[in-house]
Amino acid sequence: MTRGSTTIRPPRPVPGRRLLRRAAESGQATAEYALVLLGVSLIAVLVLDWARNTNMVSRLLNAVFRSISKLIT
Repeated sequence: MTRGSTTIRPPRPVPGRRLLRRAAESGQATAEYALVLLGVSLIAVLVLDWARNTNMVSRLLNAVFRSISKLIT
């Protein structure tokens, strides 16, 4: 970029600044994965508790076995 006879250059990055930024954010991905795993495990516990209290799993399996036995006989 030039203005008349003067060349304007963008400022040069300070050596090591990028490495410092990466070092400061290095644990962020691990923390995000941990939060996602906690969320997924909470949802799994809630679904399992719901399925156990409503007997939906046993009713579903009974329906599947009945339909398979009708196909076989």
